[in-house]
Amino acid sequence: MIYHYKRPAVINAYAKQKEFIDDEHRFTIVEATSKAGKTVGCIVWIFEQALQGKDGDNCWWIAPIFPVAKIAFRRMKRFIKTKEIFKVNESELSINLFNGVTIFFKGADNPDSLYGEDVIAAILDESTRMKEDSWTAVFSTLTATNGKCKIIGNVNGVNNWSYKLARRAEQKELVNWNYFKITASDAVNAGVLKQEAINMAQSVLPEGVFLELYYGIPFENAANKFFYSFDEKKHVGKCSVDTEYPIYLSFDFNYNPICCGIFQYIGGVIYCPEIIKLNNSNIYTICQAIKSKYPYGTFLVTGDASGSAHSAMVKDNLNYYRIIKAELQLNSNQIQVPSANPKFEQNQILCNSVLEHIGVQIDPDKASQLIFDLKFAQMDSNKKLIKTDRNDPTQQLDAGDLWRYYCNQYHRYILKYQSNDLVSLNENSYAA
Repeated sequence: MIYHYKRPAVINAYAKQKEFIDDEHRFTIVEATSKAGKTVGCIVWIFEQALQGKDGDNCWWIAPIFPVAKIAFRRMKRFIKTKEIFKVNESELSINLFNGVTIFFKGADNPDSLYGEDVIAAILDESTRMKEDSWTAVFSTLTATNGKCKIIGNVNGVNNWSYKLARRAEQKELVNWNYFKITASDAVNAGVLKQEAINMAQSVLPEGVFLELYYGIPFENAANKFFYSFDEKKHVGKCSVDTEYPIYLSFDFNYNPICCGIFQYIGGVIYCPEIIKLNNSNIYTICQAIKSKYPYGTFLVTGDASGSAHSAMVKDNLNYYRIIKAELQLNSNQIQVPSANPKFEQNQILCNSVLEHIGVQIDPDKASQLIFDLKFAQMDSNKKLIKTDRNDPTQQLDAGDLWRYYCNQYHRYILKYQSNDLVSLNENSYAA
């Protein structure tokens, strides 16, 4: 079968993108802003590498997890417009070309699965969110074939293998490596992103996150703090409940202590007048405390999603939210709990965006536990909250969890631009 391929004109017109696609070094690392065309460019590159391969060769697209790899898989299927030249295996996420080369789309969450095959070209997508063991496995697999590799991603702190490798490539310390950087300004100048989308991101995201995602400037000041935008001078002040406005109750269901955060959103400001923590207590007692403190309050309830499960810790094996509904005499619409708790990384961006872009006032006396958690909550190297030692006050984080649940339920709108406004203009304008 003869197939005449011509690279889409829109790719060649984007100089920054074309530069890293056509680079002949064996290893290329690209730090680029979100939606700046790095994924599109690498789809073009790996397809062209596959066209040059021989029967039995393999190309790999590796993402941090399998569901993310599916995104590139779907884009590749749209990219290859001549349907007669390939066959798709949906279950194993692979595309077999007419020349016998197969492009596989894999997750990096199991590094041991990334050894063994004859791989002539590989993409490591979102590399800063990928385990170093996965990179080691891919490098080893490419050794036998002298295969090429492009490593792409956003800057995401300085304590990850990809960032450190990028610095070495940038300084020309590595043989047969090259480094590229595409910023938001480059993407806007090329017509790939709109300046309005960048302005929206800057107005919504924490400054450090914005600079990392859109300009590749590492946010080193945050170190490993989870709530890095918390500012005691800015966010702490006396406040009390105003029963003319709804009272948001955010629950965490530890036995010792069981907790509830009291929040209100009035005039564009989030107030936290109180954190209720009861040691060696239960859901019935904390509900009684809430009724006693705020007898005339109108409540909206959220909290730990696991509280929706049936629990042997309460009477009749009921779930916590059914008990709260009955004890506080609420209707179903007042119980507003997500089906699952938020992922740490996305929730961290949201919580800090709220602290940076919405007014927040936390009472220094009755909500001092929240202030403590916002000051001292730490992350581990996998971007997860360190909360394994209940004897360490800095790892209990009960009040911090109440804040996370509240923000996730009632202020997710602040990050909506990610799906609505920040869309690459050339994502669907290329085809082979």
